[in-house]
Amino acid sequence: MSGKNDTAVTEFILLGLTDSPGLQITLFVLFLVIYTLTMMGNAGMITLIMIDSQLHTPMYFFLTSLSLADIFYSSNITPKMLTDLLSERKVISFAGCFVQMYVFIALAATEHILFGLMAYDRYVAICNPLLYPVIMSRTVCLKMATGAFTAGFLNSIIHTSYISSLSFCGSNVIHHFFCDTPPVLKLSCSDTQMNETMSVENHTAVTEFILLGLTDSPELQVILFVLFLVIYILTTMGNAGMITLIMIDFQLHTPMYFFLTNLSLTDVFYSSTITPKMLADLLSKRKVISFTGCFLQMYVFIALSTTECILFGLMAYDRYVAICNPLLYPVIMSRTVCLKMATGAFTAGFLNSIIHTSYISSLSFCDSNVVHHFFCDSPPILKLSCSDTQMNETIIFICAGINMLGTFLIILTSYVCILFSILRLNSVEGRRKAFSTCASHITAIVIFYGTVIVTYLCPSSSYSPTQGKVISVFYTVVIPMLNPLIYSLRNEEVKRALKNAITRKRIPTFI
Repeated sequence: MSGKNDTAVTEFILLGLTDSPGLQITLFVLFLVIYTLTMMGNAGMITLIMIDSQLHTPMYFFLTSLSLADIFYSSNITPKMLTDLLSERKVISFAGCFVQMYVFIALAATEHILFGLMAYDRYVAICNPLLYPVIMSRTVCLKMATGAFTAGFLNSIIHTSYISSLSFCGSNVIHHFFCDTPPVLKLSCSDTQMNETMSVENHTAVTEFILLGLTDSPELQVILFVLFLVIYILTTMGNAGMITLIMIDFQLHTPMYFFLTNLSLTDVFYSSTITPKMLADLLSKRKVISFTGCFLQMYVFIALSTTECILFGLMAYDRYVAICNPLLYPVIMSRTVCLKMATGAFTAGFLNSIIHTSYISSLSFCDSNVVHHFFCDSPPILKLSCSDTQMNETIIFICAGINMLGTFLIILTSYVCILFSILRLNSVEGRRKAFSTCASHITAIVIFYGTVIVTYLCPSSSYSPTQGKVISVFYTVVIPMLNPLIYSLRNEEVKRALKNAITRKRIPTFI
């Protein structure tokens, strides 16, 4: 909601299907019967499939998922509609409206995907009958169904986040019997054509942002330019060197170094998203970035920083399995599993960034366009918005908390288990080797999480531009340079591989 002359909408009025009392009673009875049949029919279908072993096939598994989706899909809309048909005051709270919209869109999207999966199931069964049990195995079907529900709910987050962040300052009367997207969009006093990014009231649209940078002293800018240029070159060369070293040394073709390759790759792009623009601005008088460029930079930055958080968690889990379950390590951390984990890390990172960036870009920016930072980070951009950012901050805080604290909890749990396993070792050499393999990882984690948590798990009201800049320099510029140094200087295997590479005692294989 706009924080200007707008009146905040706290609830919506649903006009329903009709205002005729006689027709309302008729519709109530009709829809109550339909809802009862829907519940009984779908529940009966699920029960029948569960108790009959001959129906335990992929086709009926997807039909069970469809029936389950239909039950919740109908229950999300019909009970409220039935209540409103007998009520004079047909209201729904602001939060209740968007919860209803979220569940509705999520389950509708899930049903679309389930129909596609059912069609694919029939295709395989008819066109590839001999391979059907392999292609449509129980594990594959479970993954497909899980993917359908996950995609549905993630898709709904994007839709609902955009619409709920709009300004609603006029009428609160919805010409519908539930909170559907088109009638709710009709009520917004924001410009919904341009992804709800600017208010259409008496506001001046922001088309670009001015980045104040780290300092306005010309002498200090030259010094910082040289310093950060050296750091950026070291970052790029260090991480590229680490990737190359792991690729050419066969003995480093292990899960631990596979994740380290992904971490180095992330650091290269992570740093390249911020540093080149910062270097250009240090030598430029006009430090501007377009509206689109700003949010593109924010999107890539959040995506890669989230990916890095998850990769640290995966690396901790890898060390836990290697030390606590050494006999099962080749099976648990197989090449296929590692590839899936790394793919999942990048996918989760970029999906999480969609939520963050879509929320912030949909706010109204109508006053100052001066960003007290050297890049488009979330806290300073939120400071510029003339919309009510409380809901946005809450969602961002929750997402950041889940990503950062969730992965940090995995890391902490892994290393507590590792510590107990190491202490049980009788060999002093074994303990030393176990500690040495974990030392570099722990060092990188402490530096990264220490700076990121301070920045993103604090409310924007307590945000200090100066403090934010200093901390941001560490996790955007310095840490990507430190990671390859930490993993090379504190790791005997990397030192050995580097020595072999220099003396040309390497095996030319590809990872």
